[in-house]
Amino acid sequence: MTIQEIENIHIKAKRCISNAEVNDAFSHITTLARELGRADLTDEIERLHMSYTFMLKYLEQGVMDPQRDEILANIRQALYTVNDQCFIGLMEPISPEVFYARRRELGSASLVGIVEEYRAVLKELSLVQSASDAQNADNRAILSHLQQAEALETRLFNRVWSSFPLSADDAASLKLCISGDILPVHTRCLLVAALMLGLMKFYDESKLLILLEVYSLSDELEVQLRALTCAMLSLLAHKKLTSSSKAIQIRLAALLDTPEFERDVWGIQLQLARSRNTENIKQRVRNDLIPNIMKMRPDIIDKLKDKESQVIDLSDIEANPDWQEWLDRSGITRKIEEFNAMQIEGSDVFIATFAHLKTFPFFKTLSNWFLPFYPAHSAVLESLGASKLALADVVKHAPYLCNSDKYSFCLSLGALPESQRSMMSAQLEEQNAALNEARQAELPDERRRRLGVITAFVQDLYRFFKLFSRRREFIAIMDDAGLDMTDCLPLAEVTRDAHVLELLGALYFKNAFYDDAIKCFTRLEGMDDATDDHIYQKIGFAYQNAGNTDKALTYYKRYELLHEDDAWNMRHIAACYRAQGKYEEALDYYRRAEALVPDNVSLTLTIGHVLLEQNRTKEALQQYFKADLMEGAKHRAWRPIAWCSFLLSDYERAIDYYDRIAREDKPSAQDLLNQGHVLLCQGDMQGAIAAYRASLRGMDGDTTKFRAAFKSDAVELRLHGVSAVDQALIPDAVCGQQHTH
Repeated sequence: MTIQEIENIHIKAKRCISNAEVNDAFSHITTLARELGRADLTDEIERLHMSYTFMLKYLEQGVMDPQRDEILANIRQALYTVNDQCFIGLMEPISPEVFYARRRELGSASLVGIVEEYRAVLKELSLVQSASDAQNADNRAILSHLQQAEALETRLFNRVWSSFPLSADDAASLKLCISGDILPVHTRCLLVAALMLGLMKFYDESKLLILLEVYSLSDELEVQLRALTCAMLSLLAHKKLTSSSKAIQIRLAALLDTPEFERDVWGIQLQLARSRNTENIKQRVRNDLIPNIMKMRPDIIDKLKDKESQVIDLSDIEANPDWQEWLDRSGITRKIEEFNAMQIEGSDVFIATFAHLKTFPFFKTLSNWFLPFYPAHSAVLESLGASKLALADVVKHAPYLCNSDKYSFCLSLGALPESQRSMMSAQLEEQNAALNEARQAELPDERRRRLGVITAFVQDLYRFFKLFSRRREFIAIMDDAGLDMTDCLPLAEVTRDAHVLELLGALYFKNAFYDDAIKCFTRLEGMDDATDDHIYQKIGFAYQNAGNTDKALTYYKRYELLHEDDAWNMRHIAACYRAQGKYEEALDYYRRAEALVPDNVSLTLTIGHVLLEQNRTKEALQQYFKADLMEGAKHRAWRPIAWCSFLLSDYERAIDYYDRIAREDKPSAQDLLNQGHVLLCQGDMQGAIAAYRASLRGMDGDTTKFRAAFKSDAVELRLHGVSAVDQALIPDAVCGQQHTH
């Protein structure tokens, strides 16, 4: 069989099991088993088929069997496993995927054997380090033993994640290794990730149960929270299978009595939800924050340079109030404050910075993507030198860098001159202190520590599943659509808590995931805890932003039944009617809102816009004049006044207002285009062409854009006497010899 044929039969078998077409599933799996030729799997299929045949016979005879559901669930679960075993057996000799390459490489190497070899190397390393402490440090010997230990850590990781299914003996050994203290913490963390990675290839209930047990058994925070995060992602990746597992349900029920369990689940749930916005943040940092700062860089350098030494010391900014004031005016302070706010709320702001630093050889080793940062790693020692461990320790305590980025940072520092390393170290230390101080008032130390571990690990996972070169060989669990923990039935009792649904709904809404916000808020709507009537407004607002104005109106009207004098609600009902083209209904609600807040400039202008959309231009103009007299109107009414004046052929007033905009505000390309229309209708062709050319410059010389904008006003120009011929010629006269953009 070819790889494609094997994959097709494997998928068909899985689909049949999922759809309860068990006889067809047996047929497909038997085909794979015959091709593989493994007697133990053939025997297992025959045993399962016999059980299923007996069950059907009892059903046909009308025999009542209270355990029938459980027996069927067990048969289907066993079929999933045998199907995967046959698939792996056939793919192992021929597939180029890393999973099968590691199985070929490891052969019959046992988990226990690798653990024993690893522990022996750790003892030797400890002896070498002790001898070095007593005498002159033998850095080469230490480095050699470290690399041996790390190679065995990788081997151990590969053995765990590529084992399927996990044997009972291996499961017992793993549980002991991860939850006890016979291995270093960073190795235990690797084993946790290995279990999860295996689950991202093939579902193995024993691996998932180990993760859940390690959460309750381990006394190491990092191990504990990584295990729960991995378990939650695995539950999500295999929702159908885990929802029907009694063993999983029993384990989760027991965890409900664990003191921190609910809050840890919520913390992971919220961080996974935040990770969905990572690409948006990445684009924002790359396209907005960094370019704006870089554009100002020559000025910053000029202002911050010491006149004598020409050396820049950024720490001097705070000491010089003039510089700080300049930074405030330039907008840099605001950008940095936004950046810090995103950091503090747990957003992944550094992925844009570090994504391109994942090409070091260190990241070619799959297990290193999940490795907790520790300064004594050989890659760090080789990059910074043994004498620079203090710098690595500073990096270790950087609160908003995930482990993967800490390794990237240290590896990139290795290429810098000593002077730059020292400067970066000092700046990082200051930043660490400032950021830690900023977080002090937020949460108690223990909760903050737990959330810090969760945040860093989710960011590590995001980098692996988005940046690792072979990432497509795994379930794409970090993709947007797959990260809704409220859909994970085994955890629904915790993940659908009213408090967390409120937080999630707000988070999804803020980041424009409106469908998910609606899901959270509508679930909240039916709960006893959700006593706040504003839930109707939130659902309506989400539907409105998702473009479903009918549903939005339904919820706004529900709120209106309870609070009929709410101006905010009235405005949003009006906006929905306006979007539907129901202008009379919209005006009615806008007028009612205006009666409640009579001096609201925005509302007064909006009423004018609706009147204008109905071609009630004179009434609209009166509304705009009214807005212009209000406090705080500034120049907001000038543009609509000018346009209405043009529509009413009051060219003198229109020009007067466009001149005001030119003098006291910054005219846009659209303003200049409209001014050109007025001048054209006044018979001032030269003035009109000049205004049109200024508009074209405001569009960055994009002639296609200008022609489209000019053409969009064709009806108004024709109504004001501009001939079709002139309308055809003017764009060419304006654009001259310029080529279409």
